[in-house]
Amino acid sequence: MSKPLVTSRRRASLFLSLMLGMSLTGINHAWADPRELTQTDVAFESLDKTVSFQTDFPGGKIDRLVERGSDEFEIVIKPEVEPINDSAWYAFRVQSTDTQEIDIRLRYEGGSHRYAPKISHDRKTWKSADQMIVARHPGGREVTLRVPVSEKALWVSGQEIVSNRDIKNWISTLAEKPYVDDNVIGESVQGQPLYQMQIGNEDARDSIFILSRQHPPEVTGTIGMMHFVEVLSADTKLAKRFREKFLTVVVPIANPDGVEHGYWRANANGVDLNRDWQHFTQPETAAIRNELVRLTERENGRPWLFLDFHSTYNELFYTAPQENDLFPRGFTKQWLAAIDKRMPSFDVLRDDAHNAHRATSKSWVARELGIHAITYEFGDETERERIREIAEASAKEMMKLLLKFKEVDAS
Repeated sequence: MSKPLVTSRRRASLFLSLMLGMSLTGINHAWADPRELTQTDVAFESLDKTVSFQTDFPGGKIDRLVERGSDEFEIVIKPEVEPINDSAWYAFRVQSTDTQEIDIRLRYEGGSHRYAPKISHDRKTWKSADQMIVARHPGGREVTLRVPVSEKALWVSGQEIVSNRDIKNWISTLAEKPYVDDNVIGESVQGQPLYQMQIGNEDARDSIFILSRQHPPEVTGTIGMMHFVEVLSADTKLAKRFREKFLTVVVPIANPDGVEHGYWRANANGVDLNRDWQHFTQPETAAIRNELVRLTERENGRPWLFLDFHSTYNELFYTAPQENDLFPRGFTKQWLAAIDKRMPSFDVLRDDAHNAHRATSKSWVARELGIHAITYEFGDETERERIREIAEASAKEMMKLLLKFKEVDAS
């Protein structure tokens, strides 16, 4: 008989459920409690002890696993809270004592298939594996993957995993530069640090603010943010001029609990952080707001731009309504035009009415601080090299334009 479910909670009751389920039906089950917004590590071994699944790593997430046959398994994927935006996340590690192919059906409850599978043998190097999909439900509620398994562990995930630790290592590398400082501005619901970077001349009174990963699965937004920030931190004439005039403040992961536990949308309190930018009920959004307010209080200076990096189905800029009189006047229109001119093959799409009256970061910043605030979206399945090209080009055009505005403002 297979090993029982290994979890961090309710071992005895789940073990009893497993034993009853297997003795009555001959089907092996493992599940985590979707009602509990806590990390539940799941370990599962097939009845013949050849195939095993684990989620004991950052971002690991499945909600139920059923063995349908010796080479056929079903994984149920549920959101942490409902209702929720459809960003159904999954991530697991699988291996087998025998080299074989197995079918894994992903069945979504409360959502549908959005992220094509990415695979890795070391959790560092990832590649797209859309070819593993051998069947799709017309409504997206199920897909079946045919997965080659062996003794070598294989990670399967909706997107490549960019964990809290990965970002902390990235911050530490950048912080080796003399003009990059890192600090902690607060804690998440579960006590994880909210890291922040400050890039440039700390005596520069004018600033820009960059945010990422309010929504945990939106990995391409974080990848784009990293490339964007690396351009601002580079040893180039343009970046040096920009750092002399502007301080860049970056919060790379706004929702570390959600990233750690593989949540679709929420933090550990079940709150969508990008709908909390009015009352600031969550420690994450409150800490970020305090940093924005602090920048407005710098003598003879102010924030000039706010960028919040996200992911959706294609590259898109969600902006404040064009009729809003924001500082510096005309920046967004000119910036997007400059990107379009620099990259003729890139379709620069703008939506200035999206969630304009919701409690989102860009809406609050535009309304309360009176500056250009943009939700910068990267495509879920955009080639990663293409993400780098777009991010680097947009960062260079942003620096050039803000420096131009700065010269006019000083005259």
